[in-house]
Amino acid sequence: MEVEQMDNKEIFVNNRAKFAALYKRIEKIHSQTKNTRGHGFDHDLLVAQYAAIIAENERVGEMAWVAGLMHSLDRHFLPDEAEMILEECIGLVSNQFTVCELGEIRLAVHDHSKKNDPADGPVTVALKDADRLANIGPINLIRGGQHRPDIPACILESLGSRHPDSTFNNIKCCYDATFYNLEWEPMLRLPKAKEIGKKYFDYIREFQIRFAEQFREAGLHPWPK
Repeated sequence: MEVEQMDNKEIFVNNRAKFAALYKRIEKIHSQTKNTRGHGFDHDLLVAQYAAIIAENERVGEMAWVAGLMHSLDRHFLPDEAEMILEECIGLVSNQFTVCELGEIRLAVHDHSKKNDPADGPVTVALKDADRLANIGPINLIRGGQHRPDIPACILESLGSRHPDSTFNNIKCCYDATFYNLEWEPMLRLPKAKEIGKKYFDYIREFQIRFAEQFREAGLHPWPK
């Protein structure tokens, strides 16, 4: 385990140095953003790292790492400005990749939040899996509240399951979001992503049990009718 962790740290150190101009640009963007809504620099770095770690080979891993750093631009800027800044950022690494590789990076950034597609290339597959890995586990419980600060933490009447009116695009409470997180487990495609993800999906399931148990302890679950 220690060797694996050292290898992963080495991936970060090497890529941070190799793509220093892009790293600093993304870091600056985040330093100037007041409201990250759960999509801060920590998230971009986690996605980038996971993408490199799970990718099918080292070159794809470098491309996916770069795409991971840029994948949240659409969360910080309106579409036209986000596209302009994406092209600026791609320009910072244009001498390190072929035109074809830059196209794969660009496509991965554009498509990372879309549903899985059999036509997805290896960079897009790595980025989609990495984003899902970064959206589960302990950090997700904090980011979920950041992303939706204006809805309740939970709705006691429906505790133990999703609120009947909740949808993925209209979640009624932060607790409900954890059920949608679990739906990503069968969507992971890369072997390393599945291996890494299992413990974090299990963590979310355990969290749901403990969450309800605390309210049960206080006499608030199941909700009295």
